[in-house]
Amino acid sequence: MVKFLASSFTVLLLTIAAVKAQINPALYPKVNEVPPVNSPEVIAWLKEIDLTGAPVIELHKGAPPACPNPPIANECYWTCDGCAADDITACAAPNTWGLTFDDGPSTFTPTLLDYLKTNKLSASFFVIGSNAIQYPDTLKREVAEGHHLASHTWSHHALTTLTNEQIVAEMKWTEKAVMEATGLRLKYMRPPYGDINNRVRFVLKKLGYIPVDWTGDAFDTNDWRIPTMTEAQVIATFSKSLDTYVAGDKAKGFYCLEHDVSSLTVNVALKLLPLGIARKINFASVAGCESDAQPYQAGSTAPMPTLPSGTTPGQPTSSKGATPSAGAGGSGNGTASGPTIIDPKNKSGASSVAVSGVFAAAAAAAAAALILA
Repeated sequence: MVKFLASSFTVLLLTIAAVKAQINPALYPKVNEVPPVNSPEVIAWLKEIDLTGAPVIELHKGAPPACPNPPIANECYWTCDGCAADDITACAAPNTWGLTFDDGPSTFTPTLLDYLKTNKLSASFFVIGSNAIQYPDTLKREVAEGHHLASHTWSHHALTTLTNEQIVAEMKWTEKAVMEATGLRLKYMRPPYGDINNRVRFVLKKLGYIPVDWTGDAFDTNDWRIPTMTEAQVIATFSKSLDTYVAGDKAKGFYCLEHDVSSLTVNVALKLLPLGIARKINFASVAGCESDAQPYQAGSTAPMPTLPSGTTPGQPTSSKGATPSAGAGGSGNGTASGPTIIDPKNKSGASSVAVSGVFAAAAAAAAAALILA
């Protein structure tokens, strides 16, 4: 019996190890850096698309880039000109908060997921590939709990500063990481810093991506400014934006800019979301807002996820019955221990791979059983 238990624990350990090792970071580019374009993978990806005909627009400089002066003709630069072309900038569902979080996954994402699950809210997570390879299980949990995954590039560099080939590398490595973790091929993306023009759009469309911006400065929560901006100031400012919205016709919803990358951004999210609930605003992911029952590209190896219980394609998750939650857990120091910490205004941080407590516990149990045998 003891030997059987030891064997069982060993199998459990190996199974958990296999799951945790499903993505080998050594097979991916360096985290937080623009991937090289001369790798076999990128060369193969470039052969799959035709980039001839891309608009010839000078690369911007800076992180984030400074606005060109004078503006470049026919660039349609959303960051500086407010020109969105056919980017998605507003939730199509009326009276709906299109719930999106950028820059994860992180060690603080599970706290946010706990809150969303309790309150039956669905969100879109625009993930950074450099973080995705470190937390594949968080991606799997997000899908399992009815959330929607989208791309935020590999390294969070401003895309108008990159060549066409570098943009392909940024997008495809992130796509590969999420595909390896979940079997789903991403379809929507958000450009870092909202930095997008017609050249970037051309490349993204060739790759099958749909850009999703946020609904202007009023719906930038400014969570990334904390602690330079106090949490109280963030809440007060965003409360005014919500009051202005609910006083209008609410014919369309809105997309916010929020982040799940640190304890500071997650903690304030748990205080901002109840503001929408109190104002009887509905919530939905990008897939729900856009009535997209196929929110991933063809070529996914996993079945197309269905919307969570209580929703149907095209209908936002109702805030009815949702209740505000207490503050989030976490260290409270605002620094994620594993993922890159990057915000819309060029905040960055170091990366490291965290060890799972579950894995460690299983290893200890297996070791103990083997000793008893």
